[in-house]
Amino acid sequence: MKQYHVEILDEAINELEGFVDYIAEDSVINALNWYERVKKAIFTLDKMPERHSIADENPVFPFELRCLLVEDYRVLYRINGDTVEVLHVKHPRMNR
Repeated sequence: MKQYHVEILDEAINELEGFVDYIAEDSVINALNWYERVKKAIFTLDKMPERHSIADENPVFPFELRCLLVEDYRVLYRINGDTVEVLHVKHPRMNR
């Protein structure tokens, strides 16, 4: 089975940090637990990243955009050779 390198790009890191900060306003423990669950799910993309569906936003991108669902959050990524690039992490209340 092919192994991919998973890279979380700066924009996605900023979005993750924003969600952690927001959740931490109510509970630091919940924020850290949420972050660990999302991070763990993201790093499962090292194997068979094409198993997740094409994102609704795909038609507006010049590459294939895929979507990993983690709880209520959408992790948007692309496969670029042997690398999975995580581009965004979105909450359902955010515009697509």
